[in-house]
Amino acid sequence: MAWFNLIVSHVPGWDMKRRAIEELRRVLGWDMDVVERQPNLLFLRVPDADKAVEKLRAELPGDTVILRVVPVYRVVDPNLEAVRGAVRDLLLMAPDGSFAVKVDGYLLDEEGRRMSRMDAAARIADGIERPVNLDSPDVLVYVKVVRVRGRYRAAVYVGPPRGILSVVKERR
Repeated sequence: MAWFNLIVSHVPGWDMKRRAIEELRRVLGWDMDVVERQPNLLFLRVPDADKAVEKLRAELPGDTVILRVVPVYRVVDPNLEAVRGAVRDLLLMAPDGSFAVKVDGYLLDEEGRRMSRMDAAARIADGIERPVNLDSPDVLVYVKVVRVRGRYRAAVYVGPPRGILSVVKERR
C-alpha cells in the first residue's frame, strides 16, 4: 500500500486541523491513519479510498471544515514519465468515455525542468485513445504534486469526477 491514499484539505488554522481530524474520525472511525499533517492538508491511509469519499459525502456535518477529499490511486515521482506510466495503467481500469487531465503543481520534464501545468497536462494526454472533454469528462485524470516526508511526490487519481469530493461545490 502507498504511503497515503487520501488527501484532505480543510479550512486554515490549527483549530480547524484538529476539528477536521475529529470529523474524519467520527465518520471513518479508527480505521484510518494520519500519515502526515501540513498546513491545510492531511494525508491519510484508509482501507478503501473510494468508500471513504462516499461515506464522507453522505455523513459530514453541514458546518464541516473539510473542503476537499481526493482519493489517491498511485503515488509516484513527480516526473512526466512516471506520471504518464501511472496514468496509462490506471486508465486500463477506468470506465470508457471521454477524459480530461488536471495537474495541480509542477511536474519535471525529461531534463528535470519544471513544466507548466498546461504543458504537463497536454503531454500526459498525448497518445491516449479517448475523446477529450474538458467541460464534462467521463474520466478525470487528476495529478497533485505534494511534499510528503520531505520528498516531492505526484499523487494520481483516475476515475469519475464525482470520485473527488468538493464540499464547497456540492453544497451550493
